Amino acid sequence: MEPVLIKKGKMSSLAILTREDAPYLYRIINDPAVHRTLSSPGKVYSLVEEYEWIDNYSNVAGKSVNFSIKYNETMETIGIIGINDIDNDRRGHIGYYLHSNYWGKGIMTESTSMMVEYAFSVMNLRKLYTSVYAVNPPSKRVLEKNGFRIVGIMEKDHYVPGQGFVDSFIFELLNPQA
Repeated sequence: MEPVLIKKGKMSSLAILTREDAPYLYRIINDPAVHRTLSSPGKVYSLVEEYEWIDNYSNVAGKSVNFSIKYNETMETIGIIGINDIDNDRRGHIGYYLHSNYWGKGIMTESTSMMVEYAFSVMNLRKLYTSVYAVNPPSKRVLEKNGFRIVGIMEKDHYVPGQGFVDSFIFELLNPQA
């Protein structure tokens, strides 16, 4: 099935998440290089869990919206980006991950820019926030390039395999139109 694109950039596009994305996301999320900086770095995800998450939790009206990240040259699913934990104050948590073969190419910066624009102009959110572990400087740069600013540091906040407990940088971005 042809993906339904929501936003198209130079290198990547955001597409409606479908069950067809599950096998790709399953392989990406279980890559140790990707997995070590996610919120549950010790967990191994099953393909069944990916299908269940797509079916039941990835897009819940008023609470979350998640898109697959497609590489424009091949339209292969190479990651995911979304806004979750949307609350009554029109705030949402932005999160993402990308296949390690595509790191350092500007794809996540571009995908984040498209997601921010969607969150503010289509979803009318007032604020986006997230956290990044100190051992993940590239993700920190993605956020900074997209206008997010550090509003706090939580010391020795999260366990990362091979690193122990590391600091988390808390980022936020306000909608300039809100």
